[in-house]
Amino acid sequence: KKGGETFEDVVGSLEKVQSRDVPVVVVSGVVKSVGETSKFIREFLEALDLFVGRYLTLIATGYIGIKFLHFKVFPEFPPF
Repeated sequence: KKGGETFEDVVGSLEKVQSRDVPVVVVSGVVKSVGETSKFIREFLEALDLFVGRYLTLIATGYIGIKFLHFKVFPEFPPF
């Protein structure tokens, strides 16, 4: 609902469309729907990419730090 429009307002405005303009209204509605769907998918994938990227960096840095400690600082660990 954009601008306080209700379903009845939209249906009422569609009834005012002349028959020669129906294909234009249908095509523009399809294009608008595809655009909105594309926007939602893009925003979702960007958020997922940001989340995965942050935690991948954190996990990789932690792993490298643990391996550095294991091989350089405590090379004789465990002592058996």
